[in-house]
Amino acid sequence: MAYNIVYKAYAERDIWEIADYLSDHSMQAAVEFLAEVKRSIESLVDMPLIYPKITSHQNYQKMVIGDYVVAYIVSERIKEIMIIRVVHGKRNYQEEL
Repeated sequence: MAYNIVYKAYAERDIWEIADYLSDHSMQAAVEFLAEVKRSIESLVDMPLIYPKITSHQNYQKMVIGDYVVAYIVSERIKEIMIIRVVHGKRNYQEEL
């Protein structure tokens, strides 16, 4: 059974801020980023536990998309994937979770 995907407000803001930043340099890069994030996150619905856990936050999984990290929580009980943050991989994102 496929999982439902839910975005926390921070994650939605993260995605749009990244796209806005990229669009200042290249509209094509921003469009490609949005498409890749959508495709990658939607690919989680069948196998959300495929990616490793974030070691300092054992309930969080992390998926890497290019230079960015998607932090999410899987609830097997209610079949839900909660997207928590989408941040640049060089940021100290673990402190922000």
